[in-house]
Amino acid sequence: MTAVTVDVPVYLQVEPRKRRWDPETSRYDGAVTEATVVAMTKTRPGKPRGGTVVVKVTLRIPSAAFDPLRPEAVVVIPADLTDAHPVVVEASDPTDDQR
Repeated sequence: MTAVTVDVPVYLQVEPRKRRWDPETSRYDGAVTEATVVAMTKTRPGKPRGGTVVVKVTLRIPSAAFDPLRPEAVVVIPADLTDAHPVVVEASDPTDDQR
């Protein structure tokens, strides 16, 4: 039996954080060594942030992951263990205090 899965597409905007340093030229050579996700959307962004790369990622999640846990309990509270606590409210004009 094949497991049923749910595909969830997501678009990540990835921004470079560190570039490789070339000691011979004393410059960054452009190769990215670290990057971070700065934004995430459900659809392809119409206008990505400047300097980012948009990467489409599809998460494939087993449908069973969304099933709730099945523990069940019924708590019965006898009437003699409950007390009625009526709430008494007195309405007042809020502008009375401002005079």
